[in-house]
Amino acid sequence: MPTITYPLAWLAVISLPLLAAIYFLRHRFRKQPVSSLLLWQMQKESREGGRRFEAPKFPPIFFIELLILALLVFAALGPRWQLPHTTRPLIVVLDDSLSMTAGPAGQQPRDEALKLLNEILAERDFASYQLIAAGAGPRLLGDTVPHPNQLKDQISLWTCSAHAADLDAALALARNLRKGDADVLVLTDHAPAESDLPPGRIRWEAVGKPRVNFAFVNAARTPHAAGDRCLFEVANLSASAATNTLRVTAGQQVVYEKRLLLETNRTHRVTLPVPATMGTLRAELGDDALAGDNRAALVRPRRRLVRVQMSVTDTNLAQLITETLAATGLRAPTNQPPELVIHQSDTLPAGREAWGLHFATVPEKAERFTGPFVMDTTHPLTHGLTLPGIVWGANATATNVPGHLPIITAGNVPLVTTRTDRRGREQVTLHFAPTQSTVQDTPQWPALFWNLLHWRARAQPGLPENNLRLGAEVPYRPRGKTATLTFPDKTEQQLDTPSGEIRFPVKQPGVYTVVSGAQTNRLRESFAVNFLAGAESNLSAAVTDKWGAWGTEEEVRYEYASVLPYLILLALAGALSHLWMIARQRGRT
Repeated sequence: MPTITYPLAWLAVISLPLLAAIYFLRHRFRKQPVSSLLLWQMQKESREGGRRFEAPKFPPIFFIELLILALLVFAALGPRWQLPHTTRPLIVVLDDSLSMTAGPAGQQPRDEALKLLNEILAERDFASYQLIAAGAGPRLLGDTVPHPNQLKDQISLWTCSAHAADLDAALALARNLRKGDADVLVLTDHAPAESDLPPGRIRWEAVGKPRVNFAFVNAARTPHAAGDRCLFEVANLSASAATNTLRVTAGQQVVYEKRLLLETNRTHRVTLPVPATMGTLRAELGDDALAGDNRAALVRPRRRLVRVQMSVTDTNLAQLITETLAATGLRAPTNQPPELVIHQSDTLPAGREAWGLHFATVPEKAERFTGPFVMDTTHPLTHGLTLPGIVWGANATATNVPGHLPIITAGNVPLVTTRTDRRGREQVTLHFAPTQSTVQDTPQWPALFWNLLHWRARAQPGLPENNLRLGAEVPYRPRGKTATLTFPDKTEQQLDTPSGEIRFPVKQPGVYTVVSGAQTNRLRESFAVNFLAGAESNLSAAVTDKWGAWGTEEEVRYEYASVLPYLILLALAGALSHLWMIARQRGRT
């Protein structure tokens, strides 16, 4: 709003009517010889009975002079424009998750958030500006800038493609950046949880809208003896019943197609047996509010088999182990070069890649242990194991060897231990007496061997899994020191692997390809990353509302922008016009 610096200058307004009076009272006479005054006298006599006053006729130049004078009078008042301003910085936390793109173009939460942000920036100035994108983790979109016009490049990096929005972490980052002295604006599509809105100068703006949405919430492909088994799960994450079409294809072949009618929060599960030779399966849903969760791909998984060499002298034990290995389905048909050697020797078997499973010597009269058993549940060997109710025969005098990590123990007696040598090979030691045990007659025995072979298979070069969900780590063991990663958009990235294992920079769903190794030892694999985030695909809780505030009006100070230069420029322009009009009139006389 405008304010006046020198109110007494209003007295100069008197000059405006004075200028009009000058034109009204001014008369110009010019000597002109005439032959007679008779006609003028007659005209004077005829007007005596008429009106005595005539409205003045001002020339155009008068209005130019009046405008110049008015501008000068207004300039003398010292007008200034009042602008709200705060000395506090502004930090904007932007929800970077996929749900911000729900709805038609121009009506998405991201679009509404940008409109609101522009309105706030137009209403109020801040000392500085900083943008934070809240995805699975917070990330700064750029450096702190002093003017809002400098945020355009940073806003272009706000992609809204993450599988989740960790707003708590983003708010923590905002507090750490300015030590709590900043105004924080949160732009999202949902209401804050109690933990999301800590005390402080935080303004939470939700710009979402509930919409109908179907989404893939699970997709998996597992190898079996007769082929692969594919699983797709589709959920209606809306507040009402809705329909959609599920279509699964392999190349040009339609494998499955069905029109789905699902009540709210209901899931449709599809299990498809497919040949192991079938390539990538692509599943799609029809159009709905959120396109990013309507696709899923399953590539053909690599069958990771382990080359196992047997060096067991006990015939009965060897037979038991052979049958157990066959039951796992993970033993390769060949054993050369061996990747796992099962033996009864006290030394680690030779072989650059050979792990060892050592069956320790047990006396004839072994101790029968019934528990309690202590188990390291975080170790790959113990995944899914439950030992209550079993009998485990072992040497009661056995002690743990230095350098060996106990995995399963009965009191102080080690039953299963592991040791890693300098070359990264694992040596697993089993204290086990078959004649005094029942564990081999339970599902825990093949599960133990399956865990061992699966653990060994994951240590092979390549990908441990070929079908993952967005947000999961993608570990990779290359052949050689480099790898080439091809993204879904066909762009490539060269990656160095000095440590022998890397984590791929995967941030978008789609099918990727990775290649490593020399021409004679080349390894090429594909893997699929799918957006399977049911919580993010649920649009039923989206709202439009606001919470929190930045403080009272007393905390806002006002700056004044002078308009005097603009008035002077306008007055000068008027003066030039005035001179031009005078010169034109003189040219006519």
